[in-house]
Amino acid sequence: MNTKNNQRAKDTSERIVRAVYRAITEEKKPLSRVTVREICQEAAINRSTFYAHYQDVYDVVEQVEKTMSERLTTTALETLDRAASIRDLFERVFEFVRDYQAFYAVYLQQMHRAGVIGVAWDLLRERTSQLSHEQLGYHSREEMEYAGIFFINGMTAMLRHWLETGCRETPRELVEILTRQYTPDRSLFEWSR
Repeated sequence: MNTKNNQRAKDTSERIVRAVYRAITEEKKPLSRVTVREICQEAAINRSTFYAHYQDVYDVVEQVEKTMSERLTTTALETLDRAASIRDLFERVFEFVRDYQAFYAVYLQQMHRAGVIGVAWDLLRERTSQLSHEQLGYHSREEMEYAGIFFINGMTAMLRHWLETGCRETPRELVEILTRQYTPDRSLFEWSR
C-alpha cells in the first residue's frame, strides 16, 4: 500500500517536486506553462501517480511552501523561546528567506504571497495577544486588522524586491528598514509642497 508516510511515496513526491523546481528555475518557465504531463515525464511516473500526490502543479509549489513555512515556524519559535525580541524574529525570517532564496524568488514571482510572512505575523499576534488594540497603538480591532493586511502585503512586496535585487542588504539591514517603516516619527503624510 502506497501511503503518504512510506519511503516510496516520499521518494515519488520528491521527484515530482524536483521536476517542477527544475522546470521553473532551470527552464525559466512560468508556473502557468508547466504541465502535469511534462512533470510526469521528468519524474518518470504516470499521471495517476502524480494525482495521488498533488491536485495540480500549483499544489506542488503550495505544498513545498507550506513545508518551508512549517520549518520556519519551528526555527522562529526557538528564536522566541530564547527570550529574543521581535526584531530577532524578523531577522531570522529574513535569514530563512535568504537561505532559500532560489525557491522564494520563483515562488514570489508566481504566487500571491509568502507563507513565511504569515508565520511571522501569526507569531507576532500570538506574542501580543494579551495586549488590547489600544495598548498596541490602534484605535479599534478593525484598524488592527487593516494594519495586519497592510503588513503582510507590504512585507511580501519588500521580500519580493529584496530577492529581485539579489539580497543586497543583510537580514539585519532589512530589519532596520522595516523598523524605520514603523517608527512613529515618519513624516510621509505630513509632507506637502
